[in-house]
Amino acid sequence: MTVPGESVAVVLQASGPNALGIIRSLAIEGVPVIATDHDPHAMGLRSRHCRTAVLPDPVDDPARFVHELEALGRSLPGRGVLFPTHDEAIEAIGPHEERLARWFDTPWSPWARLAPYLDKSAQHAAARRIGFPVPVTVEPDDEDDLRAMGRDLRFPVILKPRRDPAGFKRTFGRQVLQAGNPEELLVEWHRSAAHRPQVCEVIPGGDDALWTLGSYRDTTGQPLASFTGRKLRQWPPGFGTARAAEAWWDPGVARRGHALLDEMGFHGISQVEVKRDPRDGRDYLIEVNPRSWLWVSLATAVGVNIPLAAYLDAVGRPRTWPEGHRSDVRWMLSARHLPATAGEVRQGHWGRRDAMATLRPPVVDGVMSLGDPGPGLGQVGRIIRRRAS
Repeated sequence: MTVPGESVAVVLQASGPNALGIIRSLAIEGVPVIATDHDPHAMGLRSRHCRTAVLPDPVDDPARFVHELEALGRSLPGRGVLFPTHDEAIEAIGPHEERLARWFDTPWSPWARLAPYLDKSAQHAAARRIGFPVPVTVEPDDEDDLRAMGRDLRFPVILKPRRDPAGFKRTFGRQVLQAGNPEELLVEWHRSAAHRPQVCEVIPGGDDALWTLGSYRDTTGQPLASFTGRKLRQWPPGFGTARAAEAWWDPGVARRGHALLDEMGFHGISQVEVKRDPRDGRDYLIEVNPRSWLWVSLATAVGVNIPLAAYLDAVGRPRTWPEGHRSDVRWMLSARHLPATAGEVRQGHWGRRDAMATLRPPVVDGVMSLGDPGPGLGQVGRIIRRRAS
């Protein structure tokens, strides 16, 4: 129960494992949590560890989202600490941060500093300034630019939105588009030109070459909690979201990732994702997510509670986690990973040994939990209904 005057963590867009990881990471430390989403049946709202509130979708109606978030703030017995799980909430809140500051603490960079870096081209520019490797990337304005710039590209390439990844995914049903030759690139460019996509060369290597620095940094840029790990398999493979991942402390990934965040002047929770190129062993920037990421609960499982670090700093009780953490612990979304893996092995798309390695104990599940069964039961119910329809 919330103690009068105690700060409440408010998780925004609580629709998936990202939000669930935040909710559980805070609740195990006794932090009161309110989970919010526009869908009253959203995964995070099924957790026993939180109160719930239905708010408008910040994508469809950002103004009403901010208005009703402010109303929620007025109703709280103390201040709220906001935890966005998607860029859309940050973009809706940013222009109104002073208005919402009466009710909420926002433990991330001020909007004027953060807004430019929601554009991936600004992230790449920051990386280039410090010599952080980035894939060969062009940003054409029109077809003539594309034809001129495309002469120097090595195929295959991907097209990914510089802004509004949620809108891009709603339109195309995936996070990126792929092209194997100049003709395919021209077709995909015309399909996606409204999203002003970057065109990037593909760094070779499997899903397990994708490494992450997840961290919380205070207002001075001091890292209070840092975690590193890598994806093991995505859905869909190649260009998707994690369905299996592994905690592995890599001080080099942490050092390079924090150097980039230093250059960006970044404060808050973030994920710096890189891909390790087997040709030269260098880590190439994929993107910086200025918020928590899908498998943040794995960091908590190995002793680095990043949501708690953000909460404690916001309420004036900062705590620092020592550098380094337990390695060789795996995370998965079993409802997605197990059937997908069985199919990929059966079809010869994945070796049995590599597939089984992702299941080697210890393994934590991003949704299923005996102590908090509601989200998992809801997920199973959705799968059954989908297959029956």
